[in-house]
Amino acid sequence: MSVGTEHPNGRRMRVAAEAVARGDMAAFLKHFPDDVMWYWPAEQTEDRLYRGHDGLMRFFGRLLERSNGTMRPQVLDVVASDQHIVIFLRVTAARDSEHLDVVVAHFATVGPNGFTRNWFLPNDSAAWNRFFG
Repeated sequence: MSVGTEHPNGRRMRVAAEAVARGDMAAFLKHFPDDVMWYWPAEQTEDRLYRGHDGLMRFFGRLLERSNGTMRPQVLDVVASDQHIVIFLRVTAARDSEHLDVVVAHFATVGPNGFTRNWFLPNDSAAWNRFFG
């Protein structure tokens, strides 16, 4: 499906990902309700769930800090409906001599105020955790 005929929720998620790529977290947060839940496969149990806008800011703040601001998501594909969204992203980052290049599947449920529950799953969780852990 081309971007012009993309489901509105797909377009909305694409815009959110593009905001992260620009470093515009205020624009990104507009697509998520205050009670957003964000899951990811961290090695530490206490790091596996982030809640609310403060949680999302901690999650992305950690990524930007650990990558020295080089973390960039690139949208590869988006599949969306009225209730669900899946976006595939290529995420790259560099720090000193370390480089990260993974594909992430981000699954989300859609509510009246945006993307409510989110699962962020890299294709190489070990590499992700080594880099961002």
